[in-house]
Amino acid sequence: MSNLTEIIGGQPYFDATAGNSKNKLLDFWKGSQAQYDLLKRTNGAISPAPSGVTSLVFTGLNSVATGWSVGDVVYVTGSSNNTTRSKGTIAAVPAATELTITMDAAYTSTDTTGYQIDKYDPNTLYLIT
Repeated sequence: MSNLTEIIGGQPYFDATAGNSKNKLLDFWKGSQAQYDLLKRTNGAISPAPSGVTSLVFTGLNSVATGWSVGDVVYVTGSSNNTTRSKGTIAAVPAATELTITMDAAYTSTDTTGYQIDKYDPNTLYLIT
């Protein structure tokens, strides 16, 4: 007899690194290029450059997109020094071009401009139509 499981919010996928397809789900997102572009904000500035901090305040972001709310999981990428996507959570949205983010781990970068903040979930396959 097979194992019956109700899957909500995604489809199982095989994780080659772990060699396991159980408890691994992949969500699908479908939308237009314009909708996809609303999931990121670019040209963020921060002053002074962050050094081992968990609270980041970005200004000058290029997007006035709605849909960015307190509690959303986001990823921060620096422009040249720290280009690793680092996970955080939106703590405040003071203006359409500003975000305050609480990072999951202390963040350090020498960059003061050129940051990208995105909401691209690494467990989601994005289909642009």
